[in-house]
Amino acid sequence: MVFDKYPQCTLAQKEQAQEMVFEYYYDRNDCELELALEEIRADIIRLESVEQYERCLMLKDILERFE
Repeated sequence: MVFDKYPQCTLAQKEQAQEMVFEYYYDRNDCELELALEEIRADIIRLESVEQYERCLMLKDILERFE
């Protein structure tokens, strides 16, 4: 649900959504930043193969915050 309208969101809404999704990955990986980022990268590849481009866009935006 968070991803569906991501491309049309304002910058503030995108940042809020990114934070929420990142926290999900971070918590799933026991607060290990590198593991969370690795899982995000793997999900981007998986989501691209099933054409979930809105989700890929958000995950790529999250990764850019850490580069």
